[in-house]
Amino acid sequence: MSWSDILYPDNPARREKVARLHQELINCIELNFDTTNELIGVLNTHCQFKLHPIKMNMNGTVQENCDILLAAIKSIQDMLQAIDARLKRELEPDLYRKLHDFQEPDAKKMQILRNVATVVSGLAGTVAMGIFIKLALSQVVSRVLTQTTMVLAKIGASVIGAVAGMILGVGVDLILSAILGAVERDQLEAKIQELNALVSEFKPASHEYNKTIIKISCMLP
Repeated sequence: MSWSDILYPDNPARREKVARLHQELINCIELNFDTTNELIGVLNTHCQFKLHPIKMNMNGTVQENCDILLAAIKSIQDMLQAIDARLKRELEPDLYRKLHDFQEPDAKKMQILRNVATVVSGLAGTVAMGIFIKLALSQVVSRVLTQTTMVLAKIGASVIGAVAGMILGVGVDLILSAILGAVERDQLEAKIQELNALVSEFKPASHEYNKTIIKISCMLP
């Protein structure tokens, strides 16, 4: 045991907590990659999208991986918005309004989409229309996607996000080895507070995103 640990006996526990919170953060990022790839597969299969699967850069920073996720989610949202823009041009204003009315039942929205499915790319077939309704016209899914992108942006912009080697855990070792004693105590507490805030927000958002997309996938034939 080092003199630092003798003088500041809580520091080893703080180091362990930093390492544990870091791993929770990385687990959430991995879950978001898996969830986004699941969504990409669904859209490519049933809506004729041509999105490329994404892969974590294990040698990159947290920020770089968050940027990959943000770019993929934005591509999905852009394609859904392009379909929505086409619908706005093709539908009567009242019908288009009903599509975006969260109080309207999905069956009614499906009926509206059937009238224009043949002229709107990405809505060919009942399954594709159902996916569009669940993804683009659902208040819950819209909120989940917005929440996910906001948290990813926050993590990418954090001090942790810019540290090289964080995905593989090397960055954590660098952080822990660079600070000792009373300085270590204070800096570890700062890292714990930062990571704890990020994980407490990111973890539930990640699980909700995953649950939402898996639920949509399980409804498919």
